[in-house]
Amino acid sequence: MSRLKTTSLLTSLVLSLAASTAYAADTFKFAVIDPLSGPAAVVTERILNVLTYSVKEVNDKGGLNGQPIEVLTFDNKMSPQETAIQAQKAIDQGARILQTSVSSGNTFALVDFVAKYNRRNPDNKVIVFDGASHDPLTTGEKCNYYSFSWVLNANMKTKGLGVFLKSQSDIKKVYLLNAEGSSGQTTRARVMDMLKEMRPDIEIVGDETHPLQKVTDFAPYVAKIRSSGADVVITSDWGADLALVLKAAGEAKLATKWFTYFSTGPGAPTSIKQAGLDNLIYSVFDGDAGIDNADLKAFEESFRKEKGTSASPFPGDTSAVRALKAASEKAGSNDVDALVAALEGIQIKTVFGADATVRPDDHQIITQMAISSFGPTKDGGLDEEGTSWGWHTQAIIPATDITLEPKDCEMKRP
Repeated sequence: MSRLKTTSLLTSLVLSLAASTAYAADTFKFAVIDPLSGPAAVVTERILNVLTYSVKEVNDKGGLNGQPIEVLTFDNKMSPQETAIQAQKAIDQGARILQTSVSSGNTFALVDFVAKYNRRNPDNKVIVFDGASHDPLTTGEKCNYYSFSWVLNANMKTKGLGVFLKSQSDIKKVYLLNAEGSSGQTTRARVMDMLKEMRPDIEIVGDETHPLQKVTDFAPYVAKIRSSGADVVITSDWGADLALVLKAAGEAKLATKWFTYFSTGPGAPTSIKQAGLDNLIYSVFDGDAGIDNADLKAFEESFRKEKGTSASPFPGDTSAVRALKAASEKAGSNDVDALVAALEGIQIKTVFGADATVRPDDHQIITQMAISSFGPTKDGGLDEEGTSWGWHTQAIIPATDITLEPKDCEMKRP
C-alpha cells in the first residue's frame, strides 16, 4: 500500500470517528496516541480498526456502566516528545485512558508523562494502556500502578520460542537481525540469553543491527545472511522494515526460515506471498487467525466483513477493551482508581479464545502464545490480505511455559 493511500485511508478513518460520535460530553474518552502520518501510519490504521470494532461491541451492550466509550485520536508523529505533548492534549479533552502501541520509546514517554501527571493531579488521574509495544521494560523497570500491558512481552515470547526450538534439532545456526531502539535491542539480548540457556548447541553466525524504519534496500543484509550459512533468522523487525527485508529475501531466493515477532502485522503477509516464501516465515506471537477456535473464527469473519482485514495482528486492543468492560462491571464505577483496582487480576478471553489474566504484581497480561508458519490456505482456513495464504499453527505454548517471575518492577501503590 502506498504511503499516500495509507495516509488518505487513515485520515478518512479519523474523520469518520469524529463524525460518527453522537455522544454528548458524558462519554468515557479513550485516547489513541500513535503515528497518524508517516510510514508507521498503516499500523495505526489497523489498530484503530480493531479498537473501534471492539469498542462498538461494548457500546452495543451498554458501554461502561451505561456510559459509551468514545475513541479520540492524536498524532504523535512517531516521536516520544510529541507523545507527551499529545498526552496533555488528550487529557485536556477529557481522556481517561491513554493508549500507545507503535514503538516502545513512545510507550515509555507516555508512562513517564502519566506518572508525573498523576502525582500532580490526584483528583484527575488517567490510565496508560500499552497496546502492542511488547517491550518488557513497560512492566519491568517502568511499571506503574496506572499502567497496563495487553500483549505478551518480548521475554515471554522468546521463552516460548525457546520451548519450540528445543524440538527442532535440525536448527544449528542462527542469524539475528534487529532494529536500533529499545524494543529491537531488548529482544536481541533476550534471544541470545535464551539460546545460551535452552539451545546452547546453536551457533549464532550473525548479529546485525540496522536503523529503525530508515532502510530502503535490505539486499546487502540478505547477502550477509546467505553467506553466513544460517539455518534460520530471528528478527523483531516490524512494519516497513519487515516487509522490505522479506521482499529482499524473496528476490534473492533465500530458502532460509525466519522466526519473526511481528509478521502478522499490516503488509507482511502480502510481502511474504509476493516473495514466494512458502512456509518459510514463522510467527512468534500471542496468536493468529489460523488458531483452531470457533470464537476466534466468528470474530474474524465478522470483523473482516466490516473492515476487510484481519483483527489478529492486534490482540491487545480487543483484550484491553474486554478487560475494561469487565473491570467496570466488577467495580460498579468508571472512576479511575476503581477501574485500576478492578483490572488487577481481571480474567478475560482473548480474541484467540484463550484464558487470560492481568497479573497484579506488574499489570502484565498472562496468556498462551502460538508458533505458526505462513503458506497456502487449506481446509477452509482464513487467508490474509487477499493472498490466499494463511497461518498454520505449529505449536500452542501454554501460559505456564512462558510465564516469568516479575522482575525489576517496584510498583508504588496509592
